Amino acid sequence: MSKKPSGEELLNPNIKILLKGKNISPELAADFVSVKVYEDLEAPSMFELKFVTWDLEKLQFTWIDKEVFELGDTVEILMGYENNLQTVMVGEITGLEPEFSQDTTPMLVVRGHDLRHRLLRGRQTKSFTKMKDSDIVSQIARGKGLTAKVEDTKVKLEYVLQRNQTDWEFLQERAARLGYEVAVDNKTLYFRPPDNGEQKLFTITYGDDLQDFQPRLSTMNQVDQVQVQGWLPKDKKTVLAKAGAGKEGNKMGGSTSGPKEVQKAFGKSSDTIVNQVVSSKAEADKMSLGQFKERSLDYITGEGICQGYSNFRAGKVIEITGVGKKFGGLYYIINVEHSYSESQGYKTSFTVRRNAT
Repeated sequence: MSKKPSGEELLNPNIKILLKGKNISPELAADFVSVKVYEDLEAPSMFELKFVTWDLEKLQFTWIDKEVFELGDTVEILMGYENNLQTVMVGEITGLEPEFSQDTTPMLVVRGHDLRHRLLRGRQTKSFTKMKDSDIVSQIARGKGLTAKVEDTKVKLEYVLQRNQTDWEFLQERAARLGYEVAVDNKTLYFRPPDNGEQKLFTITYGDDLQDFQPRLSTMNQVDQVQVQGWLPKDKKTVLAKAGAGKEGNKMGGSTSGPKEVQKAFGKSSDTIVNQVVSSKAEADKMSLGQFKERSLDYITGEGICQGYSNFRAGKVIEITGVGKKFGGLYYIINVEHSYSESQGYKTSFTVRRNAT
């Protein structure tokens, strides 16, 4: 379990900004206004830095015209309390957005993304033969200057075609088939199933460090079985794979999963994915199980705002208490926004999901 800052330490939020590996200048730091870091499992993560860009004494623009921020420069943002800071994002500058208004001092917004943005540049048409999905991902990652850390998908595929897609669209498509996710941390690209086990970061409590929480339990996207009906070109026959209630995996400390609950309340239901070209029964089995587990995680979703915590990251598990038995427990974090300014302090907002009560 991660250490959570507490006590007087929380009275002194702090940040550090590194530009090309070095601290920004004191002059630039003096013009700092705010920072937002948005981390997401389903889209490239983004940062936004805002600075005053006007010299009152000289009555001229400053950082807009100075060669301080260049497209492609690496930015590392560390957040936390006092001197206990932790990196929340490493990204590259992808845009500059000046703000001119007669009502306020001119501002410069420096915007950037994590290295997944490289996967969005240009469309490709290429084929992969006799490779596992995990091997395909590793090959694409290397081509973009990223180090791949992948979960072995085990099943070797006869033929996979990337059809005039960006690398990001293609990887998302391959991930969706298996119920996997594509994430980037610094220069490492991850291709993995959701790690929604019981290894939690720490506990946050409503009325203490959790200020707002709006969970929703919904059965509308829940079925007690997912089937994949595919076509085996080599054998010229169809194949049917099934995964259902009881195969959800870790219930995150709960006792009854969404698929079990929907079966009990409304009877049997299934979702059949058809017209899938698969290489083997093993691939179809992996697809049905992965997509069933992924869907079950949408049983309970929610958004919240809490005290700023720099180790609060997408792809991790948090425990939420003080909200009753049904909605209290472990949740899987799918996106996080860290925001800091001298006037508003440090806050973390988030979106979570859970597969059982």
